[in-house]
Amino acid sequence: MSGAKSGVQKRISDVVPSSLYVHCTAHNLNLVIADVAKSSLKISTFFDIVQNIYLFFNQSAPRWASLAFGNDIANQIQKKVLKKVCNSRWEARHSSVYALKENFINVLKSLTNISLTSKKSDELNRAKSLFKKMQSFGFVLLIIIWENVLKPLSVVSKMLQCSQISIHQASEFLQIGINSIKIMRHNYEELVESAKNMCLKWGIQFQNENKRKIYSKKLFGEVDGDRRLQDIIEEKFYVSVFLPLVDTALFQLEYRFKGLKIVSNTFNFLLPPNIIKLNEAEIVKSCYDFIQFYKTDVTSDLTSQVLSLKEFIKNTDMKTIKELCLYLIENDLSSLYSEVVTSCIIFLSLPKLISQDQLTNISILNIERARTEELDVEKLILDFANQKSRKKIFFK
Repeated sequence: MSGAKSGVQKRISDVVPSSLYVHCTAHNLNLVIADVAKSSLKISTFFDIVQNIYLFFNQSAPRWASLAFGNDIANQIQKKVLKKVCNSRWEARHSSVYALKENFINVLKSLTNISLTSKKSDELNRAKSLFKKMQSFGFVLLIIIWENVLKPLSVVSKMLQCSQISIHQASEFLQIGINSIKIMRHNYEELVESAKNMCLKWGIQFQNENKRKIYSKKLFGEVDGDRRLQDIIEEKFYVSVFLPLVDTALFQLEYRFKGLKIVSNTFNFLLPPNIIKLNEAEIVKSCYDFIQFYKTDVTSDLTSQVLSLKEFIKNTDMKTIKELCLYLIENDLSSLYSEVVTSCIIFLSLPKLISQDQLTNISILNIERARTEELDVEKLILDFANQKSRKKIFFK
């Protein structure tokens, strides 16, 4: 679909050079988070541990009951239960991480109880293994980091899936998510302190462990490696885990949504608030760039029409390009501002969401392409225009 050499978007752009390709924003966001999860080995194994914890309790009714209904049934029912790690919707993993964080101490208690009372060797070994992994400071720190990464992106993902969202709104929400991650990048110390507080609350040791240092054999003439981070868990985690995670997220968000930003910036001057706010030089520059891009659809009259429209809509409360287009048509101003209306229609014709019915119709056209090629497209458009043309009764 998005191939740069033989994809659908490349074939369309060869026929219509002014066409712009924008990948599905919600799906693109999932791909971003999937790439972030592969930025380091420790990060990629984190969700495997979360999933194993869920499966360990979910596969046995007694184990799930011991976790959910512990000593105080009334209080436990009100808390979040563990959530399955979703393989397809990465933004939904925020629920999994948040549920584990809220039930962390209960999970540890339940694993301890199973380790002491279970007579099944497999169950006993799995409980001890999960307990040991959860008792590490690095795992707790990853819970804090992932929750702070997934929390804004989960909100953005839900907004991007709304059928009424516009391209400009989607671009704004994405920028909010990018800004929140940029702020988090400079607040690593706060995340570490939050993880240490959680460890103190849960009784987990976070001091440096005295481990035997393993060094590879140094050959003759080889420069000694940098071993300064061997004894400092927080700094080593910062360099090898935190920075790759955050930088991958920021890079992928910028790279994968480049097409969306191009479309948003191209039509940004048509937003009614921007028409009112921009000065004359900025409007002329934006209109010139737009005319150069859509030179076969829009004429140079667009600049004068937008400048004239600036005073005309000053006292209105329109926010979107769709509202502007409807306003001009409903007030019989489409002939006076024909280039503005054409520009609005170009923007509104950009596909944002494709329904199942539309996909089915496209599939039928592709299956019956032999008959499709025989259709007279010009005649179909003319017949459609004649049937849908506005008719007015001048004499009553």
